[in-house]
Amino acid sequence: MQSMPFDFQPSGASDRKGSAMWNEKQQAQVAELLRQFNGAEEVCAITRCSPEELDALSQDAFKCSFEQAKAVFAAQGRAMVRNALMSAAMEGNIKAIDMLCREQMGMGPVESRAKTMKAKEAEADADGNSDGGGGSSVLKLVQGKARKPA
Repeated sequence: MQSMPFDFQPSGASDRKGSAMWNEKQQAQVAELLRQFNGAEEVCAITRCSPEELDALSQDAFKCSFEQAKAVFAAQGRAMVRNALMSAAMEGNIKAIDMLCREQMGMGPVESRAKTMKAKEAEADADGNSDGGGGSSVLKLVQGKARKPA
């Protein structure tokens, strides 16, 4: 999907409260912003509306609240990212294959490392070899933070 420049000049149309409504081009631009995981702050800055107007504008444009529209368009954005990732993986992109496997198998690097560290700490505690700090005593010695034996 090609990015379009943002054009948020007042459209002239207004609802019964006097707020300017988004025209079709502006609606498409807001949808694109939400697919790119932008939130209310970014949408308000670009559309030049107040946060209080978002629900009414969204109701008029998308027939749902802003938060509901945000959730729907963010889901579409995630699907688009996943589709691009799958295409790259199918073309043999090693990084895309790795990322796709991690996502599909729930093997994110941060979560995997946290689980490994917790398991090592639990094992050290069970063996009675805990240094009390939840980390490697060799590393602490190198850093000058190891406790001296009593």
